[in-house]
Amino acid sequence: MYRIANLKMLNKLLGVNMLIIFLSSCQSMSAIGGSANTSSSTDLENQYKGGIASSMIDSIGRVFSGINAKSTIEDYIGYEDKQNIIKITRKAADTGKPQIFTNPNSGVQGKAEVVKSNMLPTQEEGKIDGMRECKTIRKSVVLKDKREITESVRTCKGPDGWS
Repeated sequence: MYRIANLKMLNKLLGVNMLIIFLSSCQSMSAIGGSANTSSSTDLENQYKGGIASSMIDSIGRVFSGINAKSTIEDYIGYEDKQNIIKITRKAADTGKPQIFTNPNSGVQGKAEVVKSNMLPTQEEGKIDGMRECKTIRKSVVLKDKREITESVRTCKGPDGWS
């Protein structure tokens, strides 16, 4: 019994050491990727560059903690339903009215509704400060097995639409 407890402790210590080594290497990769940021990069591209190391760290954390948690609505639904939720979220932002979809193929139902709308200041280098409209949208889906998943996102309107 004592030997099994020691093996479990050793396993945890090795896992923590591997995580520390991995995290330090991710910081180095992030610094390298971050320096390649050019003025032509979009916000989405910059989020993606930073998100690779972040999602790898998150995945490793889940493995070591024994949890395979899902963090967003998109983790629960397939491609077609992801496209549907994106479409109704944009339409809810545009109209200010609740939007719904039902997918008979997957059995998923979705809803997007604006729960808060406000104006936020813009502060972009080399530009005159202004205001932009932002909305908090509550997205929810009911899965085929009747589980309901809900999350809120904030989207702001820019020159190219909602982001």
